[in-house]
Amino acid sequence: MIKKKTLNNGIDILIIPRNNVRSVSIIAAVRAGSAHEPKEIMGISHLIEHSVFRGTLNRDMEEIKRPIEEFGGSLNAFTGKNITAYYAKVPLTASKVALEIILDILFNAKFDEKEIEKEKKIVLDEIAMYEDEPIDNAFEQLNKVMFLNEFSYPVLGTKESVSKISNLDIKKYYEEKYNTNNIVLTLVGPEKELEGLLENIENLIPQRLGKKCDFKSPEFNKKIEKVEKEKEELSQVYVVYSFKAPSKMSDDFYPAAILKTFLGSGMSSLLFTKIREELGLAYEISADYSAYNENGTFTIFAATVPENFDKLTYSLSNLIQNIFAIDNIDQWIDYGRKRLSGRYMLETENGLNFGFLALDYYLAFDKLINIDEMVKTINAQSNEKIIETSKKIFTSEPYISIVKPK
Repeated sequence: MIKKKTLNNGIDILIIPRNNVRSVSIIAAVRAGSAHEPKEIMGISHLIEHSVFRGTLNRDMEEIKRPIEEFGGSLNAFTGKNITAYYAKVPLTASKVALEIILDILFNAKFDEKEIEKEKKIVLDEIAMYEDEPIDNAFEQLNKVMFLNEFSYPVLGTKESVSKISNLDIKKYYEEKYNTNNIVLTLVGPEKELEGLLENIENLIPQRLGKKCDFKSPEFNKKIEKVEKEKEELSQVYVVYSFKAPSKMSDDFYPAAILKTFLGSGMSSLLFTKIREELGLAYEISADYSAYNENGTFTIFAATVPENFDKLTYSLSNLIQNIFAIDNIDQWIDYGRKRLSGRYMLETENGLNFGFLALDYYLAFDKLINIDEMVKTINAQSNEKIIETSKKIFTSEPYISIVKPK
């Protein structure tokens, strides 16, 4: 049974016992991502995520990575719109040192000026790499025309913004956001091992109180736009259609998740079967649903050759506008329900994956996850409700982003 413990210094800990495993998974989420950044320092959350691994007041780079990796464990991090997360999965023999390292980079990063400049160059190379990637181009230019607030900013920042970020900016942002009220820690593993880790955990965390950041949601551009970009050396057209969609708090959340699943999850999905297999109009096609506290986006992505683009556009539009009229639609919806609930159940088999699922649920709803209740809720969604939700989503015009050969 999942438990929550709040330490005296304000940090929340989710404790997920898994007595049949020989590993411990540790996830630390900071409620600060690219949506919390001022425009002039776009990319600072991501730059900090990289830079903390370059050294703390207690450890150099090798002392951060080696004690985890030499035991076969893994250490990594990512930056999103609302959080920056650091995580490790290690065998039991390395659980204590892994927790110490995660907490060390969270609270004691050194930010040596020379090391920061090295990391900036790496991030600038990463930005250049993304600029060469047509799929990333398609999504980034979509964000720019679809959103009015910080959701339009690239998570990596821009060459100009990252180059101008100073050490003072980094230290100020780090001290402000990386406080004990703004961090949630998740521990997954054998109960006795977790109890041992918790015994002295407060001694590893400094008293750094601060403000808890609210999760942000997109602000949509009222003008529905279509944006196109031509690139050299491309043989395919990459297109993204994005619709306004329900929030995580909406009654339509689970119906939209089921819709996304039967439309674009797996080789048995509706889009893959109809558009790729039967019509041969796209090599890649998928659907995604991102939900936030106030709203969400429902996105369809496809890649096709230029000569098939018009047929793809027509066929895809016709399909989503008339989902309710498709033969055996009940079977497709049933596929979505079964696959979605099954994937949630499978997540419980992997400690790290389940840790992220439990963390995401807690951050969104301030509640502890109950997979059985989630599966029950998914299976209770009626076909009529799912079709009604699809009509709500697809009756609006989509924002469209296209990257095509020059």
